[in-house]
Order: sequence, then structure tokens, then C-alpha cells
Amino acid sequence: MNPRNTLCAQSLGTFNNLLSEVMTAQILLDKCVYASPRPGTETDKSAGAGRKILSEEAVIVTGKRVKHPPPRVPLGCISYTAYLSYFWANDALTRDALGIKDGTVDEWVRCHDGDLPYAVDIGSSIKYHRNVTVNGYRALVYSGDHDAIVPHLGTQAWVRSLGFPVVDDWRAWHLDGQSAGFTIAYSNNMTFATVKGAGHTAPQYEPERCYAMFSRWVLHQPL
Repeated sequence: MNPRNTLCAQSLGTFNNLLSEVMTAQILLDKCVYASPRPGTETDKSAGAGRKILSEEAVIVTGKRVKHPPPRVPLGCISYTAYLSYFWANDALTRDALGIKDGTVDEWVRCHDGDLPYAVDIGSSIKYHRNVTVNGYRALVYSGDHDAIVPHLGTQAWVRSLGFPVVDDWRAWHLDGQSAGFTIAYSNNMTFATVKGAGHTAPQYEPERCYAMFSRWVLHQPL
């Protein structure tokens, strides 16, 4: 966005304000409001007591002092399983069953913000997709149709930009006699599909439909 374009900046601000009212990962779900283990804004810094409680809860469950206690997530929230995974992965019985040697990993943390050792330095991956497909490799590109983080219309647009001829035009694909999404197939063995009802991480929201889609694809069966 050009910062000098006042009208564009105002429109983008309006859009972002409206978008903040929905859960962007799956727009039909309620936004989850939960206690954070670390401050995200200046206002949050006054909530130190709440973060201390989270740390104490983690100590009780794991039996040791931790650096990154997970945010407390409401029971009905889609990310509650991620909350539980912290305690599961840091449990001594779990580590023993997985063969993790003592001292190799002090604390398992799921995608802790700021700790991932990578830099975003690729503006577009379209050329890589083109290289893969023109060299004969099969490709399945799929999107949840209720994802507002990477909307399926945007994914569909870059797939079209590759310029491959359509060999099987838009149609529904089915599971148990019901539409499970829509699909289109291109030359160079590229298939694009939407998953009905799925969000940003599609298998998390619609595991049965995603399993059916992927199983058919790896078995060289039509969706």
C-alpha cells in the first residue's frame, strides 16, 4: 500500500476494523478471548497477576518451573487442543514414551511467537510452484472456504496465474453423498480444491473431508 494514498489507507483501516470482529482462521467460529501468559500491549502489562497464575498452573501440572506457560483457552475454543498439547508434551510419562532423553529439551512450546528461527524473505512462491509442475510432479492445492487469513479466492487467483489449461472444470467433490467442496483440475497434474466448512488449517477444522480428499489424491483417484 502506498502510504501517501489517504483514501486507500482509510479504506484499509475500515476493512481491518471490520475484520477484527471475526475469527479470521474460521470466520463462522466465535473469537476466543483468553488469558495471555505474556503482555501483548501496554494495557496488558497491568495483568501480571493473571500471568503469574498461568505460570503457577503450568508448574503444578508439569512439576517444574516453566518459561512459556500457554495461554488459558476457553473449553469451547478450537485451540483448546493446542492448550492441552503443552501439558501433554511436557509430561514426564509422555517424554519417556517418546524416547526423549532427559535434558535434551527443557520445555516444549508450540510455535512460540518470536522464537522461530526464520525470516520472511520470499515475496511470492508462484515460480516455485510452476517449476515443480512443469517438471512433471503432481500438485494438490487446497483451501478451506471459511479462511480469512489466506482466502481461497486469493489461492485460486495465483493458481490461475500459472496459465495451465483446464482439463476438468469446476465441479463439486463429494463425501457420503454430500458436497465436501469444489475442485478444478489443470494440465501438468495440478488440482485445486476447496474444503467446505474448513478454516485456515483445513484438516484441523474438517479432518474427515481433508482425509478423504488427500487419500483420493495420493491414490491417483479423482476427487
